[in-house]
Amino acid sequence: MNIKKLFAFSLIISSAFSAFAQSDTVKHPADKLVSVKKDTVITEKVEKDTAWDLGGIVNVAFSQVSLTNWAAGGQNSVGLVALVSLHANYKGKKISWLNSIDMAYGFQELDKEPAQKTTDKIEATSNLGYKAFDNTMAGLLVNFKSQFAPGYSSILDTGLLSKWMAPGYLTVAAGLTYTPSKNLSIFLSPATLKYTFVENQALADAGDYGVTPAVYASDGALIQHGKEILLQAGAYFKGNYSATVMKGVTLTTNLELFSNYLKNPQDIVVDWTNLIQLKVNKWISVTVNTELIYDQNVLIPIYNSDNIVIGKGPRTQFKEISGLGLAYNL
Repeated sequence: MNIKKLFAFSLIISSAFSAFAQSDTVKHPADKLVSVKKDTVITEKVEKDTAWDLGGIVNVAFSQVSLTNWAAGGQNSVGLVALVSLHANYKGKKISWLNSIDMAYGFQELDKEPAQKTTDKIEATSNLGYKAFDNTMAGLLVNFKSQFAPGYSSILDTGLLSKWMAPGYLTVAAGLTYTPSKNLSIFLSPATLKYTFVENQALADAGDYGVTPAVYASDGALIQHGKEILLQAGAYFKGNYSATVMKGVTLTTNLELFSNYLKNPQDIVVDWTNLIQLKVNKWISVTVNTELIYDQNVLIPIYNSDNIVIGKGPRTQFKEISGLGLAYNL
């Protein structure tokens, strides 16, 4: 577990500084020789290509609880959450190419118990379009989601719930992108393919994340393994808004909706994320990160009043992570 956490954290930080290093070469002016007359040299300051907009946020938040002879009770704990949100957007006269990547990984350790992850996310989006009319591009969007490390139902790392590419989601959509300003982008597609990957046979056999489960004989003998890929075709919406809402406070919100034409199109898959950042100074900030998910194919255990599992069903999922820590805006 420790090696995987260090690897995930290192990957996030190295990706952030790599992007920052690249962004440092975009908007520097260059001297251009425009005319020479006798011994006089006239130079003109010319801006390089500024069609690219590069930037993002890097945030590392720490938490700690230390108790000694504390009468009210409690547990010592230490935690860390690393968050990186980067974008690289190109807007020319006819072509636009919008790219973003969001990565997060966090864990918490209570007393001497094994550390448990608190958040784990990888999401990348690339949207290439050609100008159809004012502020509107026609093109193709590709979105990928997965996670770094396995997730378990037990603190003893038993009861596997998820891992890298289990699930993994790949969405390929053809449609229109409307960008009235650099802060707002709306994509709408009536023709979308969505792939769900469950690259773990035990999870696939159980039919987790909507894939076709394994087939068993009446005596329990396996007849056919579950499928590891689910293909859906439908309509897709993705909206993103990012702006400074007041001095020192930035908001980034992203909403995704998907309807499967092939089965129960009325069951809309919802994925809504929000990131609020309050800058204390150049290096310190308070962040609040929330995510709301509803997916008919993701079944959550249902408990009775005695806290006993009586079944599974779709439920609204919600996650909120807040912290005070080191932050840098690229």
